[in-house]
Amino acid sequence: MTVNDKNYRNNTIQYEIVLVEGSRVFESWKAPPPPVYMEFFFFNMTNEQEFLNGAKPKLKQIGPYTYREYRYKDNVSMVRDGAMVSAYNTKSFVFMREKSVGDPAVDSITTVNIPAWAVMNKAKGSFWKAPMVSIWMDSTGSGFFTTRTVDELLWGYEDPLLARVAPTNPDVEKVFGLMYKKNGSNDGEFVFHTGQQNSLDYGRVVTWKGESKLTFWKSNQSNAINGSDGSAFHPLLDKNERIYVFTPDLCRSIYMEFEKDVEVKGIPAYRFTPPRSVLASKEENPANEGFCISPEECLGTGLLKVSPCRKGAPVVASFPHFYLADSKYVDAFEGINPQRTHHQTYLDLNPTTGVIVRANKRAQVNVLMSRLSGFPSVSVNKRRLTFSTLSSSGCYAVCKTSKSHFY
Repeated sequence: MTVNDKNYRNNTIQYEIVLVEGSRVFESWKAPPPPVYMEFFFFNMTNEQEFLNGAKPKLKQIGPYTYREYRYKDNVSMVRDGAMVSAYNTKSFVFMREKSVGDPAVDSITTVNIPAWAVMNKAKGSFWKAPMVSIWMDSTGSGFFTTRTVDELLWGYEDPLLARVAPTNPDVEKVFGLMYKKNGSNDGEFVFHTGQQNSLDYGRVVTWKGESKLTFWKSNQSNAINGSDGSAFHPLLDKNERIYVFTPDLCRSIYMEFEKDVEVKGIPAYRFTPPRSVLASKEENPANEGFCISPEECLGTGLLKVSPCRKGAPVVASFPHFYLADSKYVDAFEGINPQRTHHQTYLDLNPTTGVIVRANKRAQVNVLMSRLSGFPSVSVNKRRLTFSTLSSSGCYAVCKTSKSHFY
């Protein structure tokens, strides 16, 4: 290919890959045609009483529970004379028994009681709130752990402790679930660059929920909304660039770096993956200090406390099985075994068009457990409660033949 031919090809690609009506990519951007699968795995606690007496927690991974995820852009409208496009990312889920290990309505999991720890965390240190919460926990039979069906843990159940708290606090709902109100819902309005003015801006998020930056964190860098929403990437990719993705689930933007060349069904692609530095401690990566709201929120490498955008709940995000995290988190449990093949997040992007040919987004939800002042009933061994893995989930694989593995 001559220089002129290459320039013509690049100009044609940049002209056609824009988020406007009639372009080659607009319809598939609004409603991605390849199947998307969401797989959930849970960690079942097998030695609850021994753990409360000071033993190392033993976890057994249960899953997958697989759902076909349907995602589409809703209420799409052009703004600013076609330079930008507004849309809502709507998702819905349909259970697939043939791709699952069991029936989510029947299978039960023993795991951390998130509502109880969230309520205790809110009331800790209060002279009158903490004893009252302790009384409510005793009267409702709410302990540090709970046994619920997979359906309940995912899609919601009425929690007896939250039912007692809700009348006193309008911000508290009686129902709790990891995916509660997320079936058929969206994350709020996004405004994207169409790429018409600059192809490098193609798909880049301009605002989310009407704001051009976040307010959860301590620094401008941490609060920046960078990159796309993960559904579109600019054409003519460079191996030396960082790919940024803003994810509301983490309440932040993350970046990915080139790892290697791959091929998917004959299509060449660049594999981008988040490096260890994305979730590194502030000592290892000073740029992450802005995610430390207080010394208690400043955790080690591989973990991010997302309480600021989860109504103060002690929720911690990580990669599955604490992949890329400090070894102390892995060593704190029996049943945790990080493996790159199973737990790495990656994007395989065609370098010419920027189109996703394969992807796996893998994440894990954890609960921060610690001794809480004002709760005499919390008589847990002093060297714990540090972290307890609640469940793990992932997001999507946009590929006609492969699925994601979610942890």
